[in-house]
Amino acid sequence: MTLFLRVATPVTAATLTCATLLVAGCGRRETTVESGLRTQTLHVGNQSEPPDLDPHTNNSSIVGYIHDALLEGLVRLAKDGATVLPGVAERWEISPDGRTYTFHLRTGAVWSNGDPVTAEDFVAGFRRFLDPKLGCEAANFLFSVERARDFLEGRTKDFADVGIKAPDARTVVFRLAFRAPYFLALLTDSHLRPLHRPSLEKFGGVDRRGGKWTQPGNFVTNGPFVLTEWKPHTVIVVTKNSRYWDAARVGLEAIRFYPTEDSAAEERAYRAGQLHVTMEVPQSKIEAYARSVPSELRSAPVLRSNFVSFSTQRPPFNDARVRRAFALAIDRERLAASVLKGRGEPAFSYVRPGTGGYAFPPFHRFDPAEARKLLAEAGFPGGAGFPKVDYAVGSRNQDNLAVAQALQEMWHQTLGVKVGIASMEFKVWLDVLRTKTFAFTADNWNMGINDPSEMLALGVTGDPNNDAGWSDPRYDAAFAAVNSAPDEPARRAAIARCEQLIAEEAPYAPVYFSIQNRLVHPTVVGWHNNPLQKTDWTALSLARPK
Repeated sequence: MTLFLRVATPVTAATLTCATLLVAGCGRRETTVESGLRTQTLHVGNQSEPPDLDPHTNNSSIVGYIHDALLEGLVRLAKDGATVLPGVAERWEISPDGRTYTFHLRTGAVWSNGDPVTAEDFVAGFRRFLDPKLGCEAANFLFSVERARDFLEGRTKDFADVGIKAPDARTVVFRLAFRAPYFLALLTDSHLRPLHRPSLEKFGGVDRRGGKWTQPGNFVTNGPFVLTEWKPHTVIVVTKNSRYWDAARVGLEAIRFYPTEDSAAEERAYRAGQLHVTMEVPQSKIEAYARSVPSELRSAPVLRSNFVSFSTQRPPFNDARVRRAFALAIDRERLAASVLKGRGEPAFSYVRPGTGGYAFPPFHRFDPAEARKLLAEAGFPGGAGFPKVDYAVGSRNQDNLAVAQALQEMWHQTLGVKVGIASMEFKVWLDVLRTKTFAFTADNWNMGINDPSEMLALGVTGDPNNDAGWSDPRYDAAFAAVNSAPDEPARRAAIARCEQLIAEEAPYAPVYFSIQNRLVHPTVVGWHNNPLQKTDWTALSLARPK
């Protein structure tokens, strides 16, 4: 992409003098990073091109990253990734039984066009998020709300039956089906934002994903920034929203998001002064940055699990013995040591240990002998007769492809099977997941809350994010027990039971837990790593190091 190329510009005395050059100095053009310091414009790598910017149908963290700049919910998350702060709601109360949450909206909250943000705007957003016609894969986020799942799955047609109410223009009330201590943190998620209904209706996006209502010039937002430009596969630009209720605290004038799935190109852009912040760092460059400029390399474990999803409804992975054979053939320790090298840690459980304060034993292991035995029992001794299948990868990033190739070799060496690798653009892969048109795939989950229940929900029958299409009444009962547990020991036991069943039936095979590596320029003030990978855009600014 030419965007990331550094352009050398000849300078002659006849046309330019040192006095007319900008802050970059004499003899060269001002870099993007330098101009950003002057204009308070942050230049950020955003990994992949968003499929759209519809907040209620998004199923990607890269889109949520942008939504956090454009839209604000009832509450928001501080830069530590743990503290819940007031958003559009200036205060709230929680009932003694932990099942009723009442939020009171601030009077100064308005949309970017000047319309007031009302409680009905929130209810409309939640209704659209749960609309079965849209089928948002993240709709399980509201399943703790009374009858929310019934509405999504058609057991009730009337949204008035759902436990979300707006008794007046400045009050939103939730009634939960069970006590969910994480509910307040859950409301910081980028899907759970209000809806400006007039603009949605004007541009015809009521019953379909995306649409013109989220395009520049049409997208009416209520967050600290507004969408002003979107050049597909090039840049997305947001600029400061002067009508945001806390605009005086917003230090940046603009943020420019650059999509690139090639982390090597992103790193070159950083070195060339084109980016302030990268989304990733190529594995081959992590050690060099740690040694030469450790202050610019931000490395931290995050609540992101990377795993294999098997299509449990179609052969050959409709046989649990085949799935388990593939899972047992993964040498996670060797993968981490030889391929990941600072990008991840071996995953011996489905949910990362420590999530929500829970510790997990090693449910998963590398066992070549047992893997070969299971595959033979399934009718494919030594891989003989195994059908041709492709391992789908939703990225063209070389580091991610290296992981896929390592797994491909492990399955060949241990099981004698030959599988192909189908690498595709990220948004194409999202469609493949949605339509379940894959045999097995490299999958991942970024946690939105620090609690195992969020990720364990992916194994529940009919869950919108159950990419494996798995159904097991034992698992459904175990997950229900997670939410209905009368005390902490019972909840811990139910979580362990879910993990055990995933290991036994292998709809998912955990591979590694991510370590996020970013490059952050010294001029960026207020950047803070956190396990949930949340960015408080209102806390950032640009300044020369002291």
